[in-house]
Amino acid sequence: MIVMNNAQNTDKDPEKLQMLGYGLLNISDINNGGSFSIDFQKGIGVPLIQNIIELYKKEIINKKQGNSIIPLEDFTIFIQYFKNKEDDISVILYMEEKDQSVNFGRLYFLSKKINQNVISNASITDIIKIFDNEIEIPKSEGIIAIFVIGSAGSPFISKINKSRTKIADHEVHIGGFISALLSFSNTIIGEETGAKLKEINFGNQQFYVISKNNVIFAYLVENMNSLLQRYMYLIADEFLYQFKDYIKNFSGDVTPFASFEKNINTYFII
Repeated sequence: MIVMNNAQNTDKDPEKLQMLGYGLLNISDINNGGSFSIDFQKGIGVPLIQNIIELYKKEIINKKQGNSIIPLEDFTIFIQYFKNKEDDISVILYMEEKDQSVNFGRLYFLSKKINQNVISNASITDIIKIFDNEIEIPKSEGIIAIFVIGSAGSPFISKINKSRTKIADHEVHIGGFISALLSFSNTIIGEETGAKLKEINFGNQQFYVISKNNVIFAYLVENMNSLLQRYMYLIADEFLYQFKDYIKNFSGDVTPFASFEKNINTYFII
């Protein structure tokens, strides 16, 4: 059973906006139907962003400047957009829990500041710093370890609680075990091939596993909650989006995957 309360970082910064996620997009070539790219995102999954833009791109291009509010089942998405160059539009997304009070004025001025930096050709690194100075997203507790594993059982990257030395000592064996279990046990996965969450119970702890695009994401969890579950899918989406080309031509060198630890640290307290 999943406990539906969110385990969030308890030391919230009162000076920062508390949001579930945000992102910066660019729609270019707007006179020819527009094509969009994601400059960066944090806390909002790439598939969700793609769906939102697919639904709202025509409206954004026609208005060129404005805002929209999208009520979803559990969250609300706020879109603010500005024409920043002759044929480009900056789109800023914010995600907030449903029925939360949002400071629209502060969001607007933040978005305007971001767009001014885009126009002045500021680096993405500098723009991300502006967001990070203004917005804080929650981190989830309750997780012991994360393993990202190739379909053949080779470990791509892992993050393990430092106090769990026995788990760290058997990291490679755990990866092989999970890969074999998902490959051969129809009891666990049946005939499904999609990115659905599977649970493997080990008494006081559970492995939650997502298998997608020949990559396995395994999470050893003590206390499940809705925020943690959302981040499990988010980590899978971000990893596959960031390394999609590298995975296609994977040669056995896992060094590039080390940079993904910062994504894990963004969402989890391990």
